[in-house]
Amino acid sequence: MLRVEQELDKIQQQLRFLQWGAKDITLRALHEALKRNELPGFTGEAVQEMINQVLEKLEESPFQMRNYASKTSGAAIVRSKTSPSWIGSGKVFWHSLLVTPYMRPPEIILEPDNQPGNCWPFPGSQGHVFIKLPRAIFPTAVTLNHGVPATAYHADSTSSAPKDFAVYGLQEEGDEEGTLLGEFTFTPGQDPSQTFQLQNEHSGFINYIKLRVLSNWGHPDYTCVYQFRLHGNPAPDGEAKGKPLGLPFMEESPDLSP
Repeated sequence: MLRVEQELDKIQQQLRFLQWGAKDITLRALHEALKRNELPGFTGEAVQEMINQVLEKLEESPFQMRNYASKTSGAAIVRSKTSPSWIGSGKVFWHSLLVTPYMRPPEIILEPDNQPGNCWPFPGSQGHVFIKLPRAIFPTAVTLNHGVPATAYHADSTSSAPKDFAVYGLQEEGDEEGTLLGEFTFTPGQDPSQTFQLQNEHSGFINYIKLRVLSNWGHPDYTCVYQFRLHGNPAPDGEAKGKPLGLPFMEESPDLSP
């Protein structure tokens, strides 16, 4: 049964990577057509709306990748290596609702509830969270979530969203920095849940993962993270901890061609 679940995960990830590839190709084609004036009668705004519609359709996927940074699966925050929570007495907005005071622990980002305001705030625009995984994982992608669609945001909520961030994989809790898995930008004007394919394909299995937020969208006091998810492949039973591995799902998965 475990083997079947692992193969299903690999196939789902392949399909997700194909989605990402289709998104990139579609975006490039539309932008190039606009540059070459191959879309007569369309303004820049109209083309951007077309792009947004394409992205929305491509995101409507029944294939959800498993989250290995979930509290229910056994993941846990290492508090001693995580930024302190922000505790404020000023004005804080949850989905345009004024609330004061406000405080949430970092464990909130490991839970599935993404209701407005149910997020972890840390002081300023830079912070980090250190997560112990339930088992050794070969990481392939991460998902960062910031609340609800931008149309429902109060301006204060948008400015507190993470902007630039980096992800590191670690094999031991005592590792100083670990392996950089990628640097990305979260854009609050798009889908509130955004998935990023990790750039380092040779990190090997990891037992810890660190999210480091490098900037936010302008809030001077705090930054809010709603949910952080890690996707990948679990180490086979008996696999040596930290043993490097390529992209196994690209080599071992069944052929999906017709």
